[in-house]
Amino acid sequence: MKRALALAAALALAGAAPAHLSVLYAGSLVTPMEGPIKTALAAKGIAFDGEGGGSKKLANYIRDGVRSPDVFISVDRSLVAGLGRRVLRATTFADTALGVGWSDASRFADALQHINGPRLRYVLSLPGFKLGRTDPQLDPKGVYTIEALGLMGAAPLLAPRGNGAQVFPEEDLLARVDTGEIDAGVFYRTEAVARGLHFLAFPGKAAMSDRIGYTLAVMRDAPHPAQAAAFERFILTGRGRALLIKVGLHYR
Repeated sequence: MKRALALAAALALAGAAPAHLSVLYAGSLVTPMEGPIKTALAAKGIAFDGEGGGSKKLANYIRDGVRSPDVFISVDRSLVAGLGRRVLRATTFADTALGVGWSDASRFADALQHINGPRLRYVLSLPGFKLGRTDPQLDPKGVYTIEALGLMGAAPLLAPRGNGAQVFPEEDLLARVDTGEIDAGVFYRTEAVARGLHFLAFPGKAAMSDRIGYTLAVMRDAPHPAQAAAFERFILTGRGRALLIKVGLHYR
């Protein structure tokens, strides 16, 4: 009798334990993923184990077997396609715009607040203006940034030799912009809105809205396939959709 009761108690505890979910996601989503998304999943009994970073870096982790997530969310659909049969299914579900984000602590906050997109190049070129960006070797946004500044005729802002002093990891860049150590950073609208920064999209095609595509991939060898499928529904059509729209994603 005692053994039966002990077994029943053990099964009850096992049933009460939260189901785990491993997600690698584009670093531009870190604020909503580690905030409202994680909280909403916890309410559904799912323990969210997320890791944000440059989409290219994360894709390399998966390709090289360094990480084996249930789900991968990339900001570049081609990186998902490059994983081949490792991906069970994938959906490009949303896009956003590229531009500059700044806080009230920026020395150029007033100038940025009172311009439109076409005048942005002028402000970014002002003496002493400190612009931050991410590493094009690790993050698609870093590549988009170089292309966007070229389209705006502002490529000299990257000199000399790529101006490595501008390049920071995603979360580090956000923190430096928050404090005003950097006057503005190049961000997606998504991360700027989620972080509470002011945001101005680059003008015209430089906003890259036709190129940026958030893609959710469920992995073929997902350790927790049921939770992966539940998360997919949550993001594409469920509560997660509303939470991501709130921080600036444009669903397709």
